[in-house]
Amino acid sequence: MRNMHSSSKLISAFVLFSALLFLNAMLYMPFLSDDALISARYATRLADGRGLTWTGGSPVEGYSNLLWVLLTAGGVLAGIDAVHTVRLLGIALMVCFALTVLFVYRKRASAVHMIVLLFAVLSAPLGAWAVGGLEQPLIAALLALSVPLVWRIVDNRNTDTPVSMYFSSSVPLALLCIVRCDGAVFTAVAVLFLLFTGNGKRSLLLAVLPVLVFFAQLGFRLEYYGDYLPNTARIKLHLSLYGVLSGAKYVVRGVFAVFPLSLCSVAATVNAVRRKHTRTLLPAAMALIWAVYLVLTGGDVFPAYRQFVPLVVLFTWICAEEFPEIKRTRRISAILAVVFVLFAAVQLFDSRNRNARRELWEWDGRVTALVLKEAFGEREPLLAVTAAGTLPYWSELPVLDMLGLNDRYLAVNQGNRNWEGMPGHQVCNPEYILARQPDIVCFNAAGVPAGLAIAESLVVSEEFLNSYSRVTVQGNRPYRHTGVLWFRKNSTTLGIAATADSLIIPAYFFNSYKHTVMVVQSGSPGIVVSSDHPAGIVLTGLPRSDQWIPAAGSAEPGIDIRQTGDSLLVNLTTEEDSVFVQVVTLIRESFHASVN
Repeated sequence: MRNMHSSSKLISAFVLFSALLFLNAMLYMPFLSDDALISARYATRLADGRGLTWTGGSPVEGYSNLLWVLLTAGGVLAGIDAVHTVRLLGIALMVCFALTVLFVYRKRASAVHMIVLLFAVLSAPLGAWAVGGLEQPLIAALLALSVPLVWRIVDNRNTDTPVSMYFSSSVPLALLCIVRCDGAVFTAVAVLFLLFTGNGKRSLLLAVLPVLVFFAQLGFRLEYYGDYLPNTARIKLHLSLYGVLSGAKYVVRGVFAVFPLSLCSVAATVNAVRRKHTRTLLPAAMALIWAVYLVLTGGDVFPAYRQFVPLVVLFTWICAEEFPEIKRTRRISAILAVVFVLFAAVQLFDSRNRNARRELWEWDGRVTALVLKEAFGEREPLLAVTAAGTLPYWSELPVLDMLGLNDRYLAVNQGNRNWEGMPGHQVCNPEYILARQPDIVCFNAAGVPAGLAIAESLVVSEEFLNSYSRVTVQGNRPYRHTGVLWFRKNSTTLGIAATADSLIIPAYFFNSYKHTVMVVQSGSPGIVVSSDHPAGIVLTGLPRSDQWIPAAGSAEPGIDIRQTGDSLLVNLTTEEDSVFVQVVTLIRESFHASVN
């Protein structure tokens, strides 16, 4: 393996590591991050000609990965579904990382290079986020390119380095600035590193393209969104002691999760400092500053250590550069075997890594979203969500983001923010949500309010409970799943219609029995009533003098009405095996029931 210059050896190694990375990625299927679907909604709307928007109204920058959104939109324009696009891009770009390492060391490949790359491609961050749908694969590919390109400048610091080398080396760094807003961190570290290692003021040339790209995006942001900060920054970036402690815990856990790359990188950095190996110190400096940034920003809530993808790439460069040789002895082989077993155990059993393999709620949300699209798509009710990806993307309805990532007002007026909540999930302004009067409210994709301040505030609010009715929704595409939503009772789009002489009640409001679920048949929402499963509803706030009876018409299902004070109890029963009910109409002073 001393020389991999021959194309056959390079291709063989590339195929091997690509296959290993692919198999590692498949271990985490069908993992797909909810935030990936936020980006996918922006990309799909852009491809459809509705601009870089998440919903109607004034545009809001609720993404932090512009280049990734644009690439996804390109796939959609080419006729590829957005989810398939991000999957294909993710695997391909992670493979590009492996190819870059192999290509750089093609003339002096050693067992160490192969072992280091093996640990990298089999790590959970790379495997999970190859298919997770967010921009981490693009970061991995561009960062993998950036380091060896800047090394060219480091190697030529004692000569008159041509200006073109600075500009060509800065291209991937410039692209990193629009992959993520914080991608500029790597440019800043690279420039400062060159300045402090004797490259002189010419080192500033490395920042020219990244700075131009940064200000170009800033100009676009000001012109298109009318703001100098993306909504994501306003929501997520808040320095606090709790956040710093959470970030430190995240980094420490992540360091253990990517053992032995992390430990070997620390040892390699110490050795590089002692021996003044400048090339090794470049990725080491990037890794250190990125780790500090993670601590200050509170870490990350996503599974499989998403923000460690850049660190895995940098650890690979550190180890491969500092430890080019290793003696092949039985003792070394035995140690490597033990280390690999420990590494594999961590990748498989670490709780955050297991969460990536178990996280399926986005797909459950898809089932509910498709029900909403089929039942209410043409009516376009306003859907309020805390999970801003899965239901908005697949339902294609107008949406209100209750956590503020895609809502300008909430980003500025965050209400009673829960400073000890998950980063990006702390906004709590129930007054604003109620004032917007969304037609449908969903807490998380499953409808469970636990863990979010805004959800827990609303479900104990008297105004919310009086205005909304809990509706259990069942879908069957592509599998059966039941979710919980809240429908606004007086919604003009899907609520109860009250006139002077009648009450027209959509059947999905009949929620007195736990077994009652809303289903869709032939594009119409309703409920199924059977001899074993009656349905009921309690209506309150009606005048005591009003006497309500079923409207004239069919007698199936039977309608039993009981009035107690200002409360009206309506039960639907039948002797049939099942009856699909869409609407129940009640009127004053009539003697027949009509169920349409």
